[in-house]
Amino acid sequence: MSIAEIKKILVTTDLSDEALKAYPYVRSLAKAYSATFYVLTCIDTSIQLGVGGSMEMPVMYVPETIAAIKEKTITELKQHLQNHFPDECPEYIVRESAMPVHHIITDFIKESGVDLVVMASHGRSGIRRTFMGSVAEQVLRASPKPVLVVPAKEA
Repeated sequence: MSIAEIKKILVTTDLSDEALKAYPYVRSLAKAYSATFYVLTCIDTSIQLGVGGSMEMPVMYVPETIAAIKEKTITELKQHLQNHFPDECPEYIVRESAMPVHHIITDFIKESGVDLVVMASHGRSGIRRTFMGSVAEQVLRASPKPVLVVPAKEA
C-alpha cells in the first residue's frame, strides 16, 4: 500500500463559529505534511425566499447585488483569516453560483487538484437538517478526494 501524498489541503468556511472547529485540524495537517492550504467560501446566488420565507416573494439577485455581496464577503473573509490564521496566510477563494453550495465545493475539489478536504459539520438534525440540508454530507458523498468532517459538537 502506498502512502498518500498530501500537498494541497482545502478547508471550507461559511465564517460561522462551527466552521472554526476545522481550523486546528487543517493547521496541524498542513504542518505535518508541509502542505499548503486553501480556504474556500461560497456565495449561493440562487433565488432566495422573500419576506417570511414566502414563495410568493422570491428575491432574485441582480449583478450589482451579487458584486456587493462578494465584495463584503471578501472583506469579511480577509478579516476572518487574519484573526484565525495570522501566521499561515492561506490563499482564499470566494466562489458564487446559483447551484447548491455542495456542488460549488465539489467542483472546486475536482478542478483545483487538492489532496484532502477539511470541513466542519454544523451538527443539524431533525427538521433543521431537512430544510437546510447537510453540505458536509453531500460533499462527503460526491468528493473524489478524502474528506475529513469535523463535528460541530464534541461527544
